[in-house]
Amino acid sequence: MRRQWDEFAPAWIERIHSRGDISREGCLDEWMLREVGEVAGKDVIDLGCGEGRFSRMLAERGARICGVDLCEKMIAAANERRRSALESYAAGDMEDLKAIADGSFDLAVSYISLVDVIDYRRAISEAFRILRAGGRFICCNLAPMVTAGNMWVRYGDGTRLHFRLDNYLDESARDVPMGGYVISNTHRTLSSYINAFIGAGFVLDALREPFPSETQLRAYPANEDLLRVPLFIIYVMHKR
Repeated sequence: MRRQWDEFAPAWIERIHSRGDISREGCLDEWMLREVGEVAGKDVIDLGCGEGRFSRMLAERGARICGVDLCEKMIAAANERRRSALESYAAGDMEDLKAIADGSFDLAVSYISLVDVIDYRRAISEAFRILRAGGRFICCNLAPMVTAGNMWVRYGDGTRLHFRLDNYLDESARDVPMGGYVISNTHRTLSSYINAFIGAGFVLDALREPFPSETQLRAYPANEDLLRVPLFIIYVMHKR
């Protein structure tokens, strides 16, 4: 996965900077910002921050943000786009944050990055460790029902019939075409994720299945399919 993202990073960075991402801009950002809530003056870590897009959004709202990503090309791009002294970015593995002391942050976010992690239990435990008591973890991920299939079944004319789900209990890497590249996402069941969060010590406060609003659909009509299949899930948690 690290090699795949090293190869794909330049194309992803160019896409975000030039065209954006309709799933995020046309649906998920609003949900994520609502869940993170007021962040001004808080210490926040963005786990798997990519080229820093969401980190910059949080810094604009007053958070002291630390972005961590295993892909050095992503971190370089994040540093190039840094807008304020509230932002810092460093190459690091969210499975092993040994350079970060216990209880360093008020909030941790993972914005569609846990699906790219091999040892997700270790990554979740690390998120728990670096949070202060009462700290929150907001984790947006591809929905397990989606990673089990990850494609539409179509009529001969290309019309989307329904979304395929298969081999749900087979927790393994699934190849996903993306922008001319192939990225491996690791599929896990819903119960595996929830039990890993609980096992690490988190209290699960809510589950969200994001869908676009009418206003968002007017701006991004291609997101209408998100009303048929909820592609994403947000886990809202806190540390006692």
